Amino acid sequence: MSGEQTMSVEEEAPLPFDVRDFARTAVGSHRDSIDLAAFAEHPLDPGTVRILAYMRELERSTMTYLRNVLVTPTHKDARVTAFLTTWAFEKYWIADAFEVIVQAHGYDAAGIQDLPRLRALGLEIAERATPIVESFRANSIGADVIGLHLASVTIDEWITEAAHLRLAALDPHPELVKLLATVQTVKARHRRFVEPDAVRRLTDSKRARSLARRALPRTSWPIGASSLRRSETAFFYRTLVSEALATEIDEHVRSTLPGLSTLTLVSTARRRALARGGASNEVARRLGRAASLLRHPRAATAAGGSTGSAAADTTGATQTTGTTDTTGATQTTGTTSTDTHTEQKGGAPG
Repeated sequence: MSGEQTMSVEEEAPLPFDVRDFARTAVGSHRDSIDLAAFAEHPLDPGTVRILAYMRELERSTMTYLRNVLVTPTHKDARVTAFLTTWAFEKYWIADAFEVIVQAHGYDAAGIQDLPRLRALGLEIAERATPIVESFRANSIGADVIGLHLASVTIDEWITEAAHLRLAALDPHPELVKLLATVQTVKARHRRFVEPDAVRRLTDSKRARSLARRALPRTSWPIGASSLRRSETAFFYRTLVSEALATEIDEHVRSTLPGLSTLTLVSTARRRALARGGASNEVARRLGRAASLLRHPRAATAAGGSTGSAAADTTGATQTTGTTDTTGATQTTGTTSTDTHTEQKGGAPG
C-alpha cells in the first residue's frame, strides 16, 4: 500500500524482559577478576575505601528489603518475585566484591553498623515487627503496592548508578574503574526490568501513584541507609552526591515515573543527611573539649584556660531523629559518632 510506513530495525519496540534468561544467566562472584596486587602496589584513597565499605553495606541490605517485600502481594506476582530473588543474588556478590577490596586495604568497617544502643534497639524492634505490620498493611492495599516496590528499586538504582560514576571519576584507579564498570553492566540489567515495569504500573493505577507519593518521601535513601551510621550516610552524600547531582536525579524521577512530579526525594535525603552529620560533628567537638578539661585540668590551665586540644575532634554523640523507609521500619532516636576521615568533594558528573 502506498504511503504505508514500516518500522525499521532500529525503531522496533524493545523485546520484553526475559526473566527466565535473567535468572539463568545470573552473575555470581567477581573475586577472580579483581587484581589485589594492583591495589597493594597503588592503594586507593582512604576516603574511597570508606565509601566502598558503605556501598558494601547498602548492597547487603537487599536481603532485609526483600524479606519485607515478599510478605506483601508482590510475592504473588511470579515474574516480579523471580526478578527480585535474582536481583538480590547479584547484589550479594557485588557486596562481596567491595568487601574484598575493603579488606585488602585493612579498613575496619565494623563501625558503619556500630549504632548507639537506643537506636540499635529501636532498629531491632522495627526489623522484627516490620514484616508483620507490612504484611497486614500491604495486603489490605493489594497489587497496587507492587508499583511502589518497583519504583523504590528504580530510584535506588539511579542513585547507585550516579554514585558509582562519581566515585570512578574521583578515584580513577584502573582496577576500581574496571570493577565499577562491571557492576554497572550487572545493574543495567536490573534497570531494564524495574524501570519500564514501574512506569507501567504507575501509569495504569491512580492508587499506585498516590501510594508512591505518600511512601517514597518516607524512605531512607539510598535504601539500606536506615540501618547504618548517619555519619557514614552524610559522608556518602558529601563525597559523591552534590546538590546539583541530587537535583538531576530528582528531575529524572519526576520526568520518568508517573505521578511523582512534586517529589524531591534525593535532594531532601541529602539535605537531611548533611544536617544531621553537621550537628553530630559540632556536638562531638564540644563534648571533646569539655572532656579534655575534665581529664586534663592542669594542661588546660597551663594553656591559659584554653579549651582547645587534640581531643576536640574525638568521637562524640548527638541525638537525632530517624526516618521511616518503605518497608515501614522506623529509626528511633539515638546517638551518632563523628568521623576523622578526610572527605572528598565533587560536583555532578559531566
